Amino acid sequence: MAIFQQTLKILTSRPQSVYSSLHDSPFDRLVWPSALRATGRLRAALSFLEMALRTIVYVDGYNLYYGLLRKSKLKWLDLVVLFNEHVLDDSANVIEVRYYTAPVLGRMSDNPESPQRQRRYLQALRKVHSTGLVIVEGRIMATTPFQRLVNPIPEAPHLDKVQVYDFNEKKTDVNLASDMIAGAWTNAYDQAVLCSNDSDLEGAFATIRRHHPSIRLGLVAPITGDDHRRISKDLSKYADWAKILSPVHIANSQLPDRIPHSALRRPETW
Repeated sequence: MAIFQQTLKILTSRPQSVYSSLHDSPFDRLVWPSALRATGRLRAALSFLEMALRTIVYVDGYNLYYGLLRKSKLKWLDLVVLFNEHVLDDSANVIEVRYYTAPVLGRMSDNPESPQRQRRYLQALRKVHSTGLVIVEGRIMATTPFQRLVNPIPEAPHLDKVQVYDFNEKKTDVNLASDMIAGAWTNAYDQAVLCSNDSDLEGAFATIRRHHPSIRLGLVAPITGDDHRRISKDLSKYADWAKILSPVHIANSQLPDRIPHSALRRPETW
């Protein structure tokens, strides 16, 4: 042990003397090569620990929208800048941001221009980030079921049911969950960061934690306020870390009003 400690000391303080010291004695010629190999392994391990984690961010688009963006003027959001420069620290090497959404239907929108604005936003994201960003689209299914009234309508007391529009997002949760699980099995990342507060994604987190315990799981909840008790416990119990997405970070991560080398502009109203 003393000889190994002496070896480490010489390696770190007098690197030029190592090679000449190898010939000091027959005993040294046996000990030094082993010490050097051990030191090399130690340095390799330390180097690995210092490497940034290959990170893929999985963004639940509708959860982000209804959680923070719907009533704001900050919908022109640069997702890559948000996570690269504001949400994650230097320990994360973001190799990809994956954005899961579905095309808006005009009849489900308060404003008939919503579908066009959404398409413009997705075009802007693709233009600014031709690499490093993947947009995965599901679809919205519209149905017109009859729903039972909670309280009777005084003007029509005979009615107990009414027909309503019902819009359901299809494929998004499944696409996100299956991609995150596939990434774990194919060694696509060292860290998966989920931007959602939807407990439906608990199964994906639990599966990765159970079968790939070395993978780091992060959770970014797009919710208002700063009460961490509102972060989904179903998700956070599997995460290595969790945080609430800050509106300040969103405000500082907006796309340019006019996308360079294109005719795409931020919508005047949204």
